[in-house]
Amino acid sequence: MNLEKLFQMQKELDARILAEHPIQEGENRLAKKILALQVELGELANCWRGFKYWSNDQKPRTEELGECPLCKGTGDLGTVWAENCIECGGSGKVVVKNPLLEEYVDCLHFILSIGLELDFAKFIKDIEPIKNKNITEQFIFIFTKVGTLLTYQGLANYIHIIQNFIGLGEMLGFTWEEVEEAYFQKNVENHARQERGY
Repeated sequence: MNLEKLFQMQKELDARILAEHPIQEGENRLAKKILALQVELGELANCWRGFKYWSNDQKPRTEELGECPLCKGTGDLGTVWAENCIECGGSGKVVVKNPLLEEYVDCLHFILSIGLELDFAKFIKDIEPIKNKNITEQFIFIFTKVGTLLTYQGLANYIHIIQNFIGLGEMLGFTWEEVEEAYFQKNVENHARQERGY
């Protein structure tokens, strides 16, 4: 997996955010990025749901429905030859996004941003994923390693986080092409958020 183009896109987004939200006196932006990554990892785990042994619903949230664009949510095309909308089958709803993938990409944004801040991007070329025994242990390992980033900012530590994070993506069933496409889409949205003063 080559991250160079993603690092470049993240660099442009980070520069824009920095210009619009300059670092304040005494602010530790790296600490905030690390905490943001931890929060996003928690949101990703929550969306995955596999650790929720107390729940009968442990299926990952991979589909969010929205209004069908063809029938405008009515489920009916209003034609003689088709009672139900051919796009949504008459439900008025279609899958509009994959929340699990979106949460994964939110994490990726902060991982890349942290790498840029630590000036590690130039050392990251092709990354081989690392996978633990199961997804729960993969999450725990990543949480633990991210928690050390503020005090141990070594390149090897950072690379290990990326390798395990990419391994997590594969364990969650994502292809690298899906991740890249979702990253591109979220990057566009993040720029639009800056324009709107998000």
